[in-house]
Amino acid sequence: MLFIHISDIHFKQVEVGQPDDPNLALRNDMIRDVKAMRQRIERPADGVLLSGDIAYAGKAVEYDFAYRWLENELCPAAGCTMDSVFIVPGNHDVDRSVEVGPAFIAARKQLREIGAKEADGEIRRWFRDRISAGVIFGPIENYNRFAARFLCSLRSYIETKKRSQVEDMPGRPFATRDLSLDDGSKLRLWGFNTVLISDANDKEGRMLIDPAASQIQVEDGVTHLVMCHHPFGWLKNRQAFEDRVNAVAKIQLFGHEHTRRVDENKRYLRIRAGALQPDRDDTEWKPGYNWIDVSIEKGEKRLLRVRLWVRMHEVSQFQAIHDPDDKEIWENRFELPAWTPPAAPAETGTEAVQILERPMTTEGAQPVTVRSVTIKLFKLREHEQRRVISRLQLDRSGDRDLKDYELAINAVRRSQEDGKLGQLNDLVDKILAGQGEA
Repeated sequence: MLFIHISDIHFKQVEVGQPDDPNLALRNDMIRDVKAMRQRIERPADGVLLSGDIAYAGKAVEYDFAYRWLENELCPAAGCTMDSVFIVPGNHDVDRSVEVGPAFIAARKQLREIGAKEADGEIRRWFRDRISAGVIFGPIENYNRFAARFLCSLRSYIETKKRSQVEDMPGRPFATRDLSLDDGSKLRLWGFNTVLISDANDKEGRMLIDPAASQIQVEDGVTHLVMCHHPFGWLKNRQAFEDRVNAVAKIQLFGHEHTRRVDENKRYLRIRAGALQPDRDDTEWKPGYNWIDVSIEKGEKRLLRVRLWVRMHEVSQFQAIHDPDDKEIWENRFELPAWTPPAAPAETGTEAVQILERPMTTEGAQPVTVRSVTIKLFKLREHEQRRVISRLQLDRSGDRDLKDYELAINAVRRSQEDGKLGQLNDLVDKILAGQGEA
């Protein structure tokens, strides 16, 4: 399973779409390198992992540009589809103009003054109060609208008053996704939020992470990949999270720190993306990104094989950063517990709900999935979405407490549960083609 890992793109409102965008040529060099690397590795990427700072100031226009860049340039160059993108927020994904009110200022002051031992309990209290949770998640509303297209939006533990038949939108301040490895086992992606509080005064040791991040459970046949923006040293309540991740996650991805790139350990591989578009005032302006290949080797022992290509921009092109043995490919193997795939269930005559996902390349016909239909549905205007949802009877009375993008996600997931996913896909396709109305 092959991924492109990027971070810190920093799409800036005053620059994007302009002919004098100072990063226009840099992005062109990156796209050319992606195409070249795809040919060298001799296969397309299966997905894009984006570890934060997509925007520069958390503005909607910055995310609009980011989406177009992913859709029109990066994903086609990599050979993967948009529904294979997985993201987490960074400090630049926080809309600073939202957090200037007294409630936001008071929240940051209170949460930053608590001690590391008390932090988890206090965060839980804030997450379980509707008004307090709104203060925490309000500054990343533009990010959430962008992330919803990839089913990576974040929300508190608060539930709607009336639960729907399907557990569509559980309160969850992190993103997760299960993918299928080559032996049928799972690669579970975890995306954690390290910008619960964030402003111009961010410093190492002052950021906070959701306490759920330290509760990753060990399961047979599951390999964990953890991704968040800030490395451990930036987190006040880091200890339980770091200890748990080091114990259970073989692959750890971070952003934010633009220079230090790879830590190889007996038990895990820790990777920083480097910044794709670092601030040009940085003392060491070295744009970078990574390719990561994850596979299972079966022999006397079951091994997780992780191959890594670290790319860095020099002058007018990206080049390889070699490992300590001067090899272009950083290669690591980790012993995994023995695992036998469960027996296939007997056919029941009904279509089973797909649990594992395999990232889809752009080559060949693509199946209709919850993620592919979600991407399409968000291409419609909001009133068109609502008409489609109503026409297929995918709304529920309890949805009144949901945001518009949460309503759309619920509808797609319910369509799968109700056996209407194909109908929803076809109806959206007709509207996008101008051949029908909702």
